[in-house]
Amino acid sequence: MVLKIFTWVLLLKLAFSANDGFTYNGFNSANLSLDGLAALSSDGLLKLTNVSKHAQGHAFFSLPLQFKKSPADSVISFSTTFVFAIVPEYPTFGGAGFTFVLSPSKDMSHALPNYFLGLFNMTNNGKPYNHILAVEFDTSHSPEAHDIDNNHVGIDINGLISNQSAPAAFKSDADGQFKNLSLSSGKPIQVWIEYDGIDMQLNVTLSPLWMPKPKGALLSLPINLSSIILDHMYVGFSASTGIAYSYYYILGWSFKMYGEVPELNLSSLPSLPQPLTSFEKSKALSIWLPIFLSILVLVTAAILKLIMMRKKKFSELQEDWELDLGSNRFSYKQLYKATGGFKDKYLLGAGGFGRVYRGVLPASKVEVAVKRISHESRQGVREFVAEIASLGKLRHRNLVQLLGYCRRKGELLLVYEYMPNGSLDNNLFGEGRQALNWGQRFHIIKGVASGLQYFARRLGPSCDS
Repeated sequence: MVLKIFTWVLLLKLAFSANDGFTYNGFNSANLSLDGLAALSSDGLLKLTNVSKHAQGHAFFSLPLQFKKSPADSVISFSTTFVFAIVPEYPTFGGAGFTFVLSPSKDMSHALPNYFLGLFNMTNNGKPYNHILAVEFDTSHSPEAHDIDNNHVGIDINGLISNQSAPAAFKSDADGQFKNLSLSSGKPIQVWIEYDGIDMQLNVTLSPLWMPKPKGALLSLPINLSSIILDHMYVGFSASTGIAYSYYYILGWSFKMYGEVPELNLSSLPSLPQPLTSFEKSKALSIWLPIFLSILVLVTAAILKLIMMRKKKFSELQEDWELDLGSNRFSYKQLYKATGGFKDKYLLGAGGFGRVYRGVLPASKVEVAVKRISHESRQGVREFVAEIASLGKLRHRNLVQLLGYCRRKGELLLVYEYMPNGSLDNNLFGEGRQALNWGQRFHIIKGVASGLQYFARRLGPSCDS
């Protein structure tokens, strides 16, 4: 019980001590709540994003601050200053942007990245119940948000469409002219955001780091925030990435209720990660480029070798005269796949004329028997192939149909109709076979005679040879 009371007293003490504000010259001991991509580096940088795309990060001061003395009162004056830097993936194309935000809740799990800036979604965008005030630093040109360009600052109230916006710039005290600022230059920029609760004016001012605060603001919006800001609100940052990413760094941050915000100690802010110098880039290039090119050459050579081996593996022998024989030719690749590469488990038999394999044609799924015959001599090959083409035209129920052929160097492959019940020889003389009676034998003889008669009629005189 004593411990619980002590904890509550400590929380109240922290709340009251934070009531007026805080100052962080770096974030090594900062009282922050982080989610999404947001993280603290070892040297005290607040990183709102990383190399992730279509993602978001949030960093809030852990305790809510009191912006009204009572619900009926006006919003108390407040001011903040912070230093940020944006380092994009590409020099002219970065993430969606980041915001300084006042929100009634630290829970942004409902929000979306990209042009929603990690604050809103399709359902709640523009709704008064959001009670969100944000100042956006936008580095993408999103038509959905009615952006003026890809390098602007805007004041957003309850939605992603800015109530007021302007290209990023600072007002010179010397000539009163606005000087352009590139938000994604990778260089630190300081921001001052101030709300006057009496005059009801919201000002946003920018300048390059180490330059004194300009007297003129970039944005000045007359507005009564009483209906937007609740009694207690959280202050923090939200960042979003889209199809490209940017690193969003916050180097230091100061916030103050009432009065003027304390200045940051710029000399004690953490340093940004140093990009590679042109010398380091050329050195890295001189080391890695030859390695990369060597690997590329080796990989290319290996691929070409595989292509040549595969081409050789499936090479065939085909001459012009074979084109006149019709479509009885199979590719070696077809037959290789059909027989599983002529594996022994598909072997049906072997003899003096070659080996016969069972196969299934890949496209038609037709079962076939493939006979491999050696033909080292070219003599008579043309006449033999012509005979094969003729035999392929024969159709009789008692003749095994020759479906086609394939010819390679030193090899001829004949493709037959597959006989699932085996050969006549096997049925007559195979082991374990029962003797056929004379009726069965006579039926077989009639079938053989019928096949021979058909064969003789179709081939005519050539059959005698």
